[in-house]
Amino acid sequence: MKSQLIIYPEFDARIERDFTYSVTVTQGERTERIPVYNHTEDSRVNRNPVDDRRADQFRRFATFAFEGEGVRVDIKVNRDFRDYTVIPSAKNFKHNFENGVISVFLDKPDYFLIRLDGKDYTILSVFADEPENYDLSNEENLFVADRWTESDGGILRLTEPNTTVYIPAGAVLNARVQVLADNCKIIGRGAIVDPVGDIYRYDASKLNTGVVLLVRNASNTLIDGIHMLDSKGFNVEFIGVWEKSWAENNSVKNTKILCTQMQTDGITFCYYTRNSYAEHCFVYCGDNALVYEEYAHYRDITVGTTCNAVFPQTDVVDSSVEDVYVFRADEGIINCEYTGENGITKIENHTIKNLYATDITYTPYFLYVEVPDTHPVISARGGLTIENVYIPKLSDTVTPVFCKNIAGGDYHITLKNLFIGERLMREITPQAVGGAFDTAGHSFYYFFDEDNNDCVLVNKKTVGYKNDVNVFVGKFQVYFEMDIIKDKTDVLLPSYQLREELRAAKTVLPEYLKPQDFVSLGMAKSLHIEDNNIIFTPNDNEENLLLEDSGIISKYTEYICYASHLLVLREKDQFIYRVINTYSHSEVGIFRMIDSEIRKYGEGVYQLSFEARCEQGKFISAAIGFSDGIAAQNRFETDDKWRTHCLSVCIKTEDLDESKIALMITVGGMRDIEAFDVKNISLVKLK
Repeated sequence: MKSQLIIYPEFDARIERDFTYSVTVTQGERTERIPVYNHTEDSRVNRNPVDDRRADQFRRFATFAFEGEGVRVDIKVNRDFRDYTVIPSAKNFKHNFENGVISVFLDKPDYFLIRLDGKDYTILSVFADEPENYDLSNEENLFVADRWTESDGGILRLTEPNTTVYIPAGAVLNARVQVLADNCKIIGRGAIVDPVGDIYRYDASKLNTGVVLLVRNASNTLIDGIHMLDSKGFNVEFIGVWEKSWAENNSVKNTKILCTQMQTDGITFCYYTRNSYAEHCFVYCGDNALVYEEYAHYRDITVGTTCNAVFPQTDVVDSSVEDVYVFRADEGIINCEYTGENGITKIENHTIKNLYATDITYTPYFLYVEVPDTHPVISARGGLTIENVYIPKLSDTVTPVFCKNIAGGDYHITLKNLFIGERLMREITPQAVGGAFDTAGHSFYYFFDEDNNDCVLVNKKTVGYKNDVNVFVGKFQVYFEMDIIKDKTDVLLPSYQLREELRAAKTVLPEYLKPQDFVSLGMAKSLHIEDNNIIFTPNDNEENLLLEDSGIISKYTEYICYASHLLVLREKDQFIYRVINTYSHSEVGIFRMIDSEIRKYGEGVYQLSFEARCEQGKFISAAIGFSDGIAAQNRFETDDKWRTHCLSVCIKTEDLDESKIALMITVGGMRDIEAFDVKNISLVKLK
């Protein structure tokens, strides 16, 4: 096999970058720098107390391909940190650390992550693919996505059999895809971006297909290699037609899913699908990750989610999950949502094998057998077999429950070889597993191999690293696209990016400036240096701190994303944010993170102002809040005319360390509201 290192063309500039890390990859004598992306909306979801219940904002990743000689991936961390973990620990990737650089060595293409200080918000995912090996010369119907490709109405429908959609590396298909014919392919190393995220161009209430990549009543579909970014619906779903036809022999391989919002299930094999396969994929989503029913098979999947990692539902027959590596599961690891026909669930030959959850920092439970109370008592036929499970002691993950259920009847579960940390369990008790164990409604059988010593050690290293130079505006750390230059006497900072962070006036500058130059040139009020930290105090700013928002990823999002839709209207050159209560929810509205603005400008009194209207004349509520509470809130009456409303909040010094600072404009307790509009949202520091 020849050796080659393939550096993908960069995605379009509309795909957001992240500079917390700087990444290079080396094969032999060749070293190349690869970009780090973080293309995702800020989600209101904040379930993980280990992360101090901060908003879910980050899905950083870097991507390339190689074959032959192994590679070294060098990850320069541009901040202080205490320790790091290379994940999945079960794969035991070789790594070392020197001078702020984490080096991970790969003998063959694979996916891995690093996590700093046990915090999920620091995660960086690295995808090393095998090179493409597609022969497109004889494709019957070939659609090639070029650099940035859109589809009319935001949906690309494949209605002809034998259609191939090729998204080459660096290309972006900004569309939802519906596969409605047999023998189709969606392949390549490019990206599919959900157009619904662009509220300035797409009306989600009209584009509500619910799924970004849907395979419906189609067989022999191949999805291979693509990156799926910033979904606001289910990511990949295969489904047949109820009691009419099967979707068969479909597969998804080498696919990378990264999104934050709720209602973004990862890879779903739904009803009337048969011989469905997912292999060597990466799923980091904001809802249930692996969702399946009958005749579904998963192998070698790396999983992170703010919800459930493994989610078998309804009738599960001849299905398997094997070699799954769970690094995050904020709701639970396995949730059996069994609601089959007539409330009687068929469970036959269902196996979960080699489930590695050693790397989770928090989870409420390992196994939950759940049947809504509206269904009659379940009579289990067959059962669920779970073999070779690796988890930490659940009392170390904050909310300790090993197994619970609300199922009646005789539900059969067989568990074999449970490892808690480094130890094979000889018995299952609350004390042994570090969490409650409820066997009511279960026939629970536990077995173990006496001579099994196949434990998994967490691939973690403590380094206590201090970055050479950290730059802050107030309490907000700035990460630079260009390198900071430091020699024995001087530090030089990238001038244009720091000027933007300081909201300084536009002027021609040299590429680099000394820290004191930003003060002498009037771009900052002052600076001081503490150890390795350069801290700028910005000039007083009485203007709107919320910068213009009109990009493909908005800073504004739905307060409850699965209950409503947010879109933008234009009236007399003004942006109007319209909240549509799509599913008659009792609490819908607008959510926006304002942590960077508050941390930059520090303690004091801030005023939120906006105009609102609601033809139904409902009350709306404005609030500024933290992870676990509201700092300021008020309720305002509306009608069909524009009315201006204001809310003041006093931010204290200790508030600047809050993990989440956000504004919310909502209606509460009123399912009958259809929609309301907001414009001219402003945040000003008064003093």
